[in-house]
Amino acid sequence: MVVWKDGLTRVELLDALDELFYRDLDSWFNSSTFYCDNCVDDFIRQWPGIYSWDENFQRNSIPLDTFYDGSRLNDFFTKEEFLDLLRDMECPNCGDKVSGNIWPYDMSFDVPDNFNNYLNDIALLADKTPFLLLSHPFAKQVYNEISELSKTINNSKLSNPLFRARVYKRGNSYNEGDFLAPNKKDIKEGRYNHAGRQVLYLAEDESTCFFEMRNPKDGIMLAKIEITEPLKILNLLDVNLEGNSIIQAIKLSSLLSSPDEGDGLFKPHYVFTRFVADVAMSAGFEAIRYPSVRFNGGYNIAVLNYEKIKVKTNIIDFIYVNEEMITSTNIK
Repeated sequence: MVVWKDGLTRVELLDALDELFYRDLDSWFNSSTFYCDNCVDDFIRQWPGIYSWDENFQRNSIPLDTFYDGSRLNDFFTKEEFLDLLRDMECPNCGDKVSGNIWPYDMSFDVPDNFNNYLNDIALLADKTPFLLLSHPFAKQVYNEISELSKTINNSKLSNPLFRARVYKRGNSYNEGDFLAPNKKDIKEGRYNHAGRQVLYLAEDESTCFFEMRNPKDGIMLAKIEITEPLKILNLLDVNLEGNSIIQAIKLSSLLSSPDEGDGLFKPHYVFTRFVADVAMSAGFEAIRYPSVRFNGGYNIAVLNYEKIKVKTNIIDFIYVNEEMITSTNIK
């Protein structure tokens, strides 16, 4: 083995390992940092949107011994030396000693300062005093950002057709009324609606509808829906907003993308999403386009001003869809 290590202290050897490790991390994964076995679950809870939609994160997990075998580290350290020094190497994210696996990943946007603390603060507000949400400084930033965005966005048409589903029940006959927004008295709190507020939730394809309905074994009845009225849309998926740290933070974090709905009528994870809907409406937006939390690559629409556009909403067809049709893409 090379003799460059002779006379180096353990601290100096760790410094050398660190430099070589991050050099190969960048070369191999184009990443300057990573998450470890001790903190990756917390990262996924805080950023469920990244876990669901970013394939780079999903496929980047690698055992440390495999990383060693495939990197240039083995030109400078034996495997025994590497594993020994690794016992003192700290995770750049949580500070714990690394072992097992790592998840190399760099955020594609600048995360707002103190954002992890904001997540905890807002979760507490949502649970204890939801009507005080706007008192939080990050909520104020969101309010200001969406208000400013509204000034730059013109009305546009939604993609057509859109889809809305009901769990299929054998023997039921379905009509147009089954696929429009429910009566106000029947509406419970939802992701983007308060109790009693009519919001029309739609998906952009059949598969998204199926998985949003939680894969019912008897299938779903789908309505193909066309909305002819141009709307002012808060498009959280707009590529022009990929560098917007506020929009990306709320879209990808647990603030908007948590799959957890809560127990029964208590849905604290919906408090911030409803706040965003209120801000959007106050800023003049009539719909929100957002990613599905149940289907990777699926997109949804929440039409906020349903009462205004219901006369421009046309149901153009009904189709039955089940899991076999979804997996075979045999949908007509």
